Order: sequence, then structure tokens, then C-alpha cells
Amino acid sequence: MLEPPAPPAEGRDNTLATDPTFRRLLGEAGWHRLNPNVRARFAVKPAAGQIFAFAGVMAVVRRSWFGWLLGHICRLIGTPVAPQRGRDVPTVVRIYRSGCDDGIVWERRYGFSGRAPVVVSSTKRADPPHGLLECASRGFAMRLRLFERAGAIHFASTGYCLDLGRWRLPIPQLLTPGEAHVVHSDEGDGWFRFTMSFRHRLFGETYFQDGLFHQTEGTP
Repeated sequence: MLEPPAPPAEGRDNTLATDPTFRRLLGEAGWHRLNPNVRARFAVKPAAGQIFAFAGVMAVVRRSWFGWLLGHICRLIGTPVAPQRGRDVPTVVRIYRSGCDDGIVWERRYGFSGRAPVVVSSTKRADPPHGLLECASRGFAMRLRLFERAGAIHFASTGYCLDLGRWRLPIPQLLTPGEAHVVHSDEGDGWFRFTMSFRHRLFGETYFQDGLFHQTEGTP
């Protein structure tokens, strides 16, 4: 059974920190076209020691055979993708500051039926002037560009690389899950929809997830 997010620790600083990253990457016009609730969620980030937590259900979690294979191989770099599949999967998302830099960790905890919880995590950090860099462990990373469409914020991959500090070594697209596309759209009444898909040039769709969430901790 999926456990709810833990309550804030005593003495934790719950002051909200503003975050200009998404506004800068979208540009003023795109930023102001966002749904106001989406804009509010992406205008702040957790302060040091603070957690933003979201609870919901992934109506669909699916992967192809190639996605299953990659998911198990990726356990070597911190499980950035879930190799399982299911429907109506209870899921908790936790967002907090990285301990080693100013990046933000996005951690998803899936409660697949009959299995131990599966925890997937990656760290997003600004990568000017390109956009965002989403990093797994051991330097594996995905570049993301941002754009607005119909009031939602979209994240689209532009390539994968091995991030070695001052050096970026490109990873061939054929050795990756494929092009990623993530959408965050508002559903009203405090709820938002998260949709994520990966499509490989040769193997087609490798991953797809879609679910509804609401914030349970650190609400702006």
C-alpha cells in the first residue's frame, strides 16, 4: 500500500522561494498565456529542507518491450523510468532541492498492485541558453525545451548526453527511450493532469503515463 507523504519535520522552513527559471525559458508572452494555476505552480520552488508533495492516481502506466528492457538496464543509473505497467496506480510525487547543487529533484513513488513501491527520480536544473537539463545518476542527462500550448506547459526533449561537468558527450538517439514529451495542464479545483510519453525512432512508443494530481504539502 502506498504511504502518504510524511508531514513537514519540526522546525522546517516553509517559506516559499520564487523561481524565475520557467518564466525566463518560456518568455513573457508564453508565461502569461499559461493557465493562472499552472503559472502559480511553476513560479515557486522548494526552499532548502522543504518538500512539495502531490498525491494522485496514474490512470495509465504502460511501456513496450523495449521500454521494459531499458527500464531494467536503467536501474544501474538510479531508475529514471519505471519498467512496470498498470492502471489506476496510486502515485505520490515529491519535489525538493538537490543536496549537491541548486537543482530540483522530482521523485515519483508508484504503488503498483502486488509489488513493492517503485521510486523513480531525476534532477532538473537550468541549462542556459538551451532550457533544462534533466539528470539521472552517473551523469546521464536529457535536454528539455519548454513551450506553452492551450494554457499548459510542455517539456520536449532535444537530445541526451553524458554530463561530465565541463564536458557534454552526446548519446546516440537509438540508445535512448526516444523523444520525450511531458505536459502539465490544469483541471480546476486544485487538480492538474500529468501526461508523459516517449517515442523511439525505430520502436515507436516506449513509455506512456497519464494521471491526475493535487498538492498535499507546500501549497503556494
